[in-house]
Amino acid sequence: METVQRPQTMRDRVRRRVLTTMLGRFDNRESIRRATIIDAHETTANQGNGPYHVPGSPLRHDIREGRIGVPLLLRIRAVEVGTLAAVTDASVEVWHCDADGIYSGYQRYGADRFPALVSLSLRRFRPTDTAMFLRGQQVTDPDGYVEFQTIVPGWYTPRTIHIHVRVSIGGTALLGTELYFPDDFATHIQSMPPYAKRGRSPFVNAHDIEIRMAKGSPGSWPTIRPTADGHRADVTLQIRR
Repeated sequence: METVQRPQTMRDRVRRRVLTTMLGRFDNRESIRRATIIDAHETTANQGNGPYHVPGSPLRHDIREGRIGVPLLLRIRAVEVGTLAAVTDASVEVWHCDADGIYSGYQRYGADRFPALVSLSLRRFRPTDTAMFLRGQQVTDPDGYVEFQTIVPGWYTPRTIHIHVRVSIGGTALLGTELYFPDDFATHIQSMPPYAKRGRSPFVNAHDIEIRMAKGSPGSWPTIRPTADGHRADVTLQIRR
């Protein structure tokens, strides 16, 4: 299933050009290099839920709901900072946009509509629909693992590609972070259907505002490897209870 895109306007194109120029002043490369490896006593970067979180994600392994894209098996392990002991019976929730850059629950916004400054500052938008594609949660097993079958996300203005993750126990949030992908991987994915019709993203890790605010986002960089039908991403989240 594909999302019907809102036609891109001249205003959208101008906004994207302005944002690309502004964000191009950032250089996150060194902080990203340091953040890809963290020691046992460092927590994974806490970045909150972002503006597109919707409570009540379904408990499920496959979150695609027919969304078209390159298959991605996302394997997440939650451990305690310091001891690296498994965090068991924790709820791990994930959500991300589809190949067209659209989030379920917010399809009216489109992928190029830059949000109002008030909404952006509050990091919360009012949902426009009840869809739940590319959202789900699971409970960690005795070794701290969960797995989700999804697709590689697309891109939207003004962000690099990413996946949101929220870890909680008993309703108390322990971590809200974003998982990132190497730019060369993103470029490769964006050359393939259905991503190619949208083109290569002008928004990359080196200039991403959220990565900059998180000082490279330590612990948020999965290991990516190819599989028979797509890719697999493995990441360990280090959490302080």
